[in-house]
Amino acid sequence: MSPERPARPGVVATMAQETSEGLESLRSIVPQLNSAVEEASSVVQAVDRFLSEELGISTWAASRPFDQQRAIGDDGRELLVTSHLACGKVAGRYRLHVLTATLDKPEGKEQFTHIVNEERIPWSSLPRDVKLQSFVMLPELLNILASRVSEIASQTSRTVEAVWELLGNMGHKGADFPADDFVVSSLAASTTQNLFKRPRPK
Repeated sequence: MSPERPARPGVVATMAQETSEGLESLRSIVPQLNSAVEEASSVVQAVDRFLSEELGISTWAASRPFDQQRAIGDDGRELLVTSHLACGKVAGRYRLHVLTATLDKPEGKEQFTHIVNEERIPWSSLPRDVKLQSFVMLPELLNILASRVSEIASQTSRTVEAVWELLGNMGHKGADFPADDFVVSSLAASTTQNLFKRPRPK
């Protein structure tokens, strides 16, 4: 086997120049990256405040995976690890977070559907790259949440109506609908609208 030929001086100089240019390009992106993370953090804080303080809901929701990787379990089985942007209670507070789920295949099945482990990390505690990856899923997550809250409100309204009707059939004299009975059903529309209102600057 013949020894490898040393790189020619011209080739080395070209490679050094290209490396230097690549580093400078990356260096110029850093301020843009920092700015993107700061803006995303401001949006997440505003969403957290709105969901927990103004809306006051505890409904759990999760986006589609923004990342998924294959892994090998302790027993040699193949697993699937998926990461989702989610909203729900973490460390005692309702907030945006990333849910990382480890999935296994049930016996005789080809799909990864059995959850063997879950980890929930508040968005603010995530590494910068995961923050940016997950942030892209925020519009989808809010749409899912709005649909879920709307569905809950509609179900509650139908239940209220059904109960009053049953009370009327049982001879309850006060079975007429109070004027504010349909406040619950109006929650669906108001929630969907308010979720996407941009907070006014103070």
